[in-house]
Amino acid sequence: MSLTGRFWFRKTWTGRLVLLVEEERPRWFGRGAGKPRWRNAKLLDFAEPELRPLMMMEKHHRSGAGSAQVRTLRPVPAVSEGRAANG
Repeated sequence: MSLTGRFWFRKTWTGRLVLLVEEERPRWFGRGAGKPRWRNAKLLDFAEPELRPLMMMEKHHRSGAGSAQVRTLRPVPAVSEGRAANG
């Protein structure tokens, strides 16, 4: 069973967020290609190379959140057109 790299999130009725991953299940008696199915992710799934983009998104998101600064909007003094042209 190998992961395809597709993932999705769902919310349980208690409000928890669950990561779903898609995997290829082999067909019965090995006929044809595998059948894709969705299942809840396990801890070992995060070590798979197919979920690297998900881990990179998390790393990028956390690195940007730590350096975020709160900026206040300062009103820009209004310059009248006549005064700007003259001086």
